[in-house]
Amino acid sequence: MSRASARRAAAFVLLVLLPLATSPFTVDLRPQKTLVFALALPLCAWGAPSLVATLALALGLLALLVWPAAPWEILAVAAAPAVFRVLSGLLVEDRAFVLRLARRAVLAASALALAGAVGLVPFETSAFRLPYPVLVGTFGNPNHLAAFLLLLLPLCAADRASAERRADRVEATVALILGAATILLCRSHLAALALAAALLVLVPRAAIAAPLAGLALVPIALASEAFVRAFEGRLYLLVVHARGLSLKTSLLGVGPDAITTRFLDWQAEHLALHPETARFWTFPEHPHDDVAALLLAFGLVPAALALVLARKSLRLAPALPRAELRAAWITFALLALGAGLSASPATWIGALLVIACTFRPRIAPPASWNLARAGLACALAWALVAFAWALSGYHHREAFRVAEASSALQHTRAALALPFDRARLLHLEGRILLELGRPREAADKLREATRHLPHPIVWKALAVSERAAGRPEEALAAARAWIHYRPGDPEAKVFLEGR
Repeated sequence: MSRASARRAAAFVLLVLLPLATSPFTVDLRPQKTLVFALALPLCAWGAPSLVATLALALGLLALLVWPAAPWEILAVAAAPAVFRVLSGLLVEDRAFVLRLARRAVLAASALALAGAVGLVPFETSAFRLPYPVLVGTFGNPNHLAAFLLLLLPLCAADRASAERRADRVEATVALILGAATILLCRSHLAALALAAALLVLVPRAAIAAPLAGLALVPIALASEAFVRAFEGRLYLLVVHARGLSLKTSLLGVGPDAITTRFLDWQAEHLALHPETARFWTFPEHPHDDVAALLLAFGLVPAALALVLARKSLRLAPALPRAELRAAWITFALLALGAGLSASPATWIGALLVIACTFRPRIAPPASWNLARAGLACALAWALVAFAWALSGYHHREAFRVAEASSALQHTRAALALPFDRARLLHLEGRILLELGRPREAADKLREATRHLPHPIVWKALAVSERAAGRPEEALAAARAWIHYRPGDPEAKVFLEGR
C-alpha cells in the first residue's frame, strides 16, 4: 500500500468507522472503540513515519509496565503524534477529502442516532436513568455523541462554503442541520451552550445568528434548575479532584490508572469536611475536565515537556477559514473544560482533528523505511494490547450473561488473566463465589478488590461476605468503610445497627 493510500485509509477508519463502531461484544464500548483506534495506528505509522510519533508509541508501551490497567489513557497520549501527522498531512495534500469525510461522519452518526430514537435501531439508553429520552447513537453516551458532532460541525461549515458542486453544498447543509438537531436532542446543557456559541461565530449575519443561538439555548431556559444543578455538580467534581493536587501529584501525577480509585478517597475526605454537599455524591468519574485529568494522571513535568516539544516542532498553519477555526476552538475549549474530550476515543479524534486544522509540523521528516518499520512494529503491538482489552471485556460480558454461576466463574478467571478492569472483575468474582456458598473465598477476592477500588458497593459485598463467613469484626470494619465512602447510606446504617 502506498503511503498516500495509507493516510486516506487511516483517516477513514478514524473519522468514520471509529465513531460508528458498536457491538454487544463487551459490557463497555470503550474497549471496542479503542481496538478500532489501534487498528488505524499501523496505517498511521506507515503513512506518515515520524521519529517523534514512533518514540511516543514506544514510550507508551513502556508505560504499560507501570500502569497496565490503563490502556486507553496511555494509548490516547502515545498515539496522538502519529494520528496528528496523518490528519495534518492529509489536510495539506487533500483538504477536500478530509472535509468530505467529516461531513459524512456527521451524517452517519446523526442518522444512526435519530434512527435509534424512533426505534429502528436498538440503542440502549436506560443506563442513564433519566426521566426523558436522549440520543446516544453508537457512542453509548449522549455527551460523547454531542461532543463529536460539535467538533466536526465547523468543518462541515467550511466544506459547504468551499464546495464547488451543488450536490456537495446540499450534502454539507444537510449534515449541518442534522448534526445541530442531534446535538440538541442529546439533551446536554454544555452541548447546547457550545452550539449557541458556535452559531454566533459561524453565521455571518447577526440578524440570523442571534435567533439561531437563542433557539439552541431554549433547552437550557426550559430546564434552568437542571442546568444550575449540572453546573454545581461540575464544580463539585473539580473541588473533589483538586484534593489530589499535592506537590508530588502536581509534578508527577498519580498515574492514569489511579484517578478513579483515588477519587473515592478524595470524595470521602471532602464530604467529611463538607457534609452539606452529600447530595452531589457520585460514582468514580472522569474529572470531566481534560486539564484536571491530564494533570492528575501525568503531572506538570511531563505536560511541560510535551508543550516545549510541541512548541519546537509545530507551526501555525490554519486549514480552515477564520470564522470556522474560531468556532472549532471555542467548542474545543468549552468541551475540554466542561466535559472532557479524552474520555472517548471518538471525541479524542475530533479534538486531534481540530488541532491538525490549526498546526502543521515545522519540518517534514524524510521518508525512512527503517523508521516506518519501527513505527509499524510499535503500532502492531498497540493493536495487540487493544485486542487483549477487548478479549477481557468479552469474558466480562459473558460472566454477566451466563445463568450458571460456575460458568460465570470460568469467564471471570479468564478475564483476570489479563490486567484490565481488575477491580470490577474481582468484585464480580466475589459476588459469584458468595452465590456459590463460598463466603471465605468471596471475602478474599473482595478484599483485594477494595485495594484497587474502594467503592461502597464493593465494601458492601465484603461486609456481607465476612458476616456469612462468620467473621463479625471483619464485617463491621467493612461496613464502616462502606458508610465512610457513602455517608448516610441507609443500607449501611441498617447493617451496622443489626450487628
